[in-house]
Amino acid sequence: MSGYIEGKINTKQYSLIPMCYDEMISEDNPVRVLEAFVDSLDMKELNFKNSDRKTNLAGRPSYNPKDLLKLYLYGYFNGIRSSRKLAKECERNIEVFWLINELKPDFRTISDFRKENINNMKSVFKEFSILCDSLNLVGKEIVAIDGSKFRANNGRRKNYTKGKLDKQIKYYEENIQKYMDILDKEDGEEKDNKINITNEEIQNKIAEAKQRIKELGSVKEEVEKNGEISITDPDARHMKASNNGTDISHNVQISVDNKSDLVIALDVTNNPADQGQLSNMAIESKEELGVEKLTALADKGYWNGEKIKKCEKANITTIVSSPEEPGNKEYKKSDFKYNKKGQDYSICSHIYV
Repeated sequence: MSGYIEGKINTKQYSLIPMCYDEMISEDNPVRVLEAFVDSLDMKELNFKNSDRKTNLAGRPSYNPKDLLKLYLYGYFNGIRSSRKLAKECERNIEVFWLINELKPDFRTISDFRKENINNMKSVFKEFSILCDSLNLVGKEIVAIDGSKFRANNGRRKNYTKGKLDKQIKYYEENIQKYMDILDKEDGEEKDNKINITNEEIQNKIAEAKQRIKELGSVKEEVEKNGEISITDPDARHMKASNNGTDISHNVQISVDNKSDLVIALDVTNNPADQGQLSNMAIESKEELGVEKLTALADKGYWNGEKIKKCEKANITTIVSSPEEPGNKEYKKSDFKYNKKGQDYSICSHIYV
């Protein structure tokens, strides 16, 4: 007796009892729903690559797109977005073993499937929404709207603003001048001083700096036109992140139904502020739900009179927190009522308290 709770099997011995993955997956495990949903889809109708067996007979057989879709959706629901990490799950995860029959596609196959069928994924999400609606999981009465900053692939060094470009151009111009000064010292009275760099190296440094200034100059034209540009992700912008820092991000707008917290509509914008997004998201949610009227909830970041008015015209009731007014909290602007009929003065409601 070791005094500890011990396992029931010896992992170094063969088991006489056949192992069954289905017994390891509980009846209420979400992967069972995921399997049933994907198996119900017509992959050929959704235009998934390799969905037609007749055109997939020559050469090496491909993976069934249903199996790769199951794996992709499993990663989506479990926050596993990397194709390399999904490939690793195929080697060790019992739920994945059960879901795709112990297939082990490599990360390139998973990545290519995602890239080749990116537009078809939208149709899959629509099919899922229809299924949820048929199961009465969507309330269709109230939606909550909010935004979140999603970090882009674009790094800070490949994001440019006018101020940032001016600083970089000035830096390289100063470097050129420093190298020119070194060349002057080489040719002047101070030529006996030891300089640990050859003339050829200096000329190369000057050429590199001039080339960089030329590249930044071409970028500057785009910056002056658009205000800010990102090289890797053109739509990404420098935004404040949730951790009170900043990053190159996308502002993802999401509308969620209140009954089962299901996503109804989403949009991606490069505007860091949420203020102008209320009517867009509310109207899109109403159209997706196919209802005559809707109530939309949002925080004070969405407060915009013009957008609220637009929602009212679309028969959408908005409940939005009003922004706090600056100044003395004891005497806010809303406490003063202007006397239109009398002389030019306002009445403060605190007088009557």
